[in-house]
Amino acid sequence: MWFGVNEMDSDGFGLATRQGPWVRLCLRLWVGWDWLCAWRGARISSGAWGETWAARLLRAHGCAILERNVYPCRHGELDLIAKRHGVILFVEVKTRASEAFGRPLVAIGPRKRQLLRRCATHWLAQNGLLRTSYRFDAVEVVGAPGRGMPTLRWIRRLDMTATRAPDCP
Repeated sequence: MWFGVNEMDSDGFGLATRQGPWVRLCLRLWVGWDWLCAWRGARISSGAWGETWAARLLRAHGCAILERNVYPCRHGELDLIAKRHGVILFVEVKTRASEAFGRPLVAIGPRKRQLLRRCATHWLAQNGLLRTSYRFDAVEVVGAPGRGMPTLRWIRRLDMTATRAPDCP
């Protein structure tokens, strides 16, 4: 694949994407803009910053971002909704400043997965897309605003039937 290499994530939790040379170049161009905004005093939350980087990663891999920060029901929020090759992607973004306390993916426990499934079902019903194929992905963002380019991991086909949080190395 020209833009990235698909491989199984080390914890067997889904497919991870390693960025190819063109994706790295596009993402590095955005680093300068983020640094300039941080230097000028523009403040954004780390969650919004992580979602912006996740959207950039998905766009660089050919995804169309349909919506961001959607509240389809009272149960919760969907961070990103994207479309790629006719498949709707419900993407949960987890941002951490470091991996000192484990990978961000650990925060997507069974309760969060249940809420994501419920919100996705509501969104599909509201938009008349119940018969459309869809899947759940996650993007891990490790870094902080103003500190350069973060580490990005796109975990595809997130296992939504897990009964407990994954054991990440």
